[in-house]
Amino acid sequence: MGKPYTKEGPSAEDKALDLFADMMIERIQSLSGKDGWKKPWFTEGTLQWPKNLNGREYNGMNAMMLLLHCEKEGYKIPRFCTFDRIQQFNKTGKKDEEQKPRVSVLKGEHSFPVMLTTFTVVNKETKEHIKWEDYKLLSQEEREKYNVYPKLQTYHVFNVSQTNLKEVRPEFWEKLEQEYSMPKVEKDEQFAFEPVDRMIADNRWICPIKPMFGDSAYFSISKNEIVMPEKRQFKDGESFYSNLFHEMGHSTGAEGQLDRIKPATFGSAEYAREELVAELTAALTAQRYGMTKHLKGDSAAYLKSWLDSLKESPQFIKTTLLDVKKATSMLTQHIDKIAMEIDQEKKAEQTENVGNEEKMEGSKDAGQVYYASVAYLQSTDDTSELDKLKDRGDYDGLLKLAKDYYDGNGMDEKQTYRKPCQNRGDDLLIEDKDFAVVYNGSVGGTYEVFLKHTEQEIRDHITRYGIGRASEDVKAVAREMTAEEFSELAQRKMPIFQMPNGGLLNLQYNKDKDSLDVGTVTNAGLSVKHSFPFSHDHSMDANISSAYEQLLDMEEYQKEEVQEEHVAKSAFRR
Repeated sequence: MGKPYTKEGPSAEDKALDLFADMMIERIQSLSGKDGWKKPWFTEGTLQWPKNLNGREYNGMNAMMLLLHCEKEGYKIPRFCTFDRIQQFNKTGKKDEEQKPRVSVLKGEHSFPVMLTTFTVVNKETKEHIKWEDYKLLSQEEREKYNVYPKLQTYHVFNVSQTNLKEVRPEFWEKLEQEYSMPKVEKDEQFAFEPVDRMIADNRWICPIKPMFGDSAYFSISKNEIVMPEKRQFKDGESFYSNLFHEMGHSTGAEGQLDRIKPATFGSAEYAREELVAELTAALTAQRYGMTKHLKGDSAAYLKSWLDSLKESPQFIKTTLLDVKKATSMLTQHIDKIAMEIDQEKKAEQTENVGNEEKMEGSKDAGQVYYASVAYLQSTDDTSELDKLKDRGDYDGLLKLAKDYYDGNGMDEKQTYRKPCQNRGDDLLIEDKDFAVVYNGSVGGTYEVFLKHTEQEIRDHITRYGIGRASEDVKAVAREMTAEEFSELAQRKMPIFQMPNGGLLNLQYNKDKDSLDVGTVTNAGLSVKHSFPFSHDHSMDANISSAYEQLLDMEEYQKEEVQEEHVAKSAFRR
């Protein structure tokens, strides 16, 4: 049967759908051959989820096709960009800035289509148009005044390997390589994916998930529940999760959710199509979290039906992939929300553990005492009387005399330490609850007098005066204070930057490096793209604002001229 094109011939969308259908046919045929059902949808350990050059993830439909495209062409970095985005590298925006070598597409390279949704927003009364970004900021009541018209459009992108970025922007290329050089997560029969385990235990999916000993995995429409064999019955943990994703994919089509599942006879074309939606949803979800999805055994029976439908109508691939996009989004939003909660809990626990360890150490060390030097005595006029007292063993008298050298001035944070003995040859002669005296006989016999402070006094001093000239011990307290403040902030409100290009960047405080780290969240943690030194002379808000302003000046986060796809706000943002 011929494909129904208009008189003008195939449109850009038609051509894209034809290509997508051909690619899916090729992949399904590879699964149809001898032992084909043993093959995964995507080659194991190949690529992470595709993104545009600014780090924004492609939706389920485009992600599926771009992954297949990367495998076919051998691209190792799944990052793509439009021709216009490539040209933005060549716009410095500053007259006196040194002209860098031009970024361009390599000769002979061909683009790949992606289908992106744009939105036209029109006032119902005035017919005035407003931007989609402005519409999203309106209240629900204000939104009622507008009509929203979504439109699926076709754009063309190039993989970064099809450009000369590696040669003319080596620093940028190195960042991309680092982002995609994460060590592979080893998975065995004990492999556990904590976000999904918690989802099951806390009943946080859209329907109950019931692991029980048996030999069937299925979604019951009538009971609105998923039944799974126990994890120990699968050959490994990865197989359990990938099969569960298939059934979760089915459950998204239930009434009241995506309303996709209609009454259909077992083995019918409609039934086969639903199996394909669930299979592709599971494959994409598994790929996103570093797992491999093999063709589900009982889905193999539908391969011929899938092939026939793909060959007969290009609309089949369009409607199927749109459903996969919606289902995948529902799965990943639920999983990501729980993953983010777990990550925050672990960070809070680490902060608490560090605090407890320091408290325990402090209890052994005079209750977390700090020593601030108030006098350094080395001339004979100052040391002779102290020497006599030391020689007689009158340390109480020595301490009493040493206190007279304290002039009452405030703390010198540069000379404040956790331990009074800082140099070779230092010997703590005596201390009471307020003062300590250290003697060093290796440098002519010197005495150093210290005033003792509690950690709270150190913290108060940092709050008032900062740490511009502080010792490393005082700076360590400042870093701990900042870590505590950031942890409290993260528990109240997730620290996320929304960039002009529509991308989302996560923020965290790195206590070891004393910096604000910015990047994207992966199942292995935060993939850091930028680090900004933290200034303890300014507030947390000021530091965060400064980091955001610096990001806004970066070329990679500028708003693209081409409207990229709309991605709904992640469910974990609040």
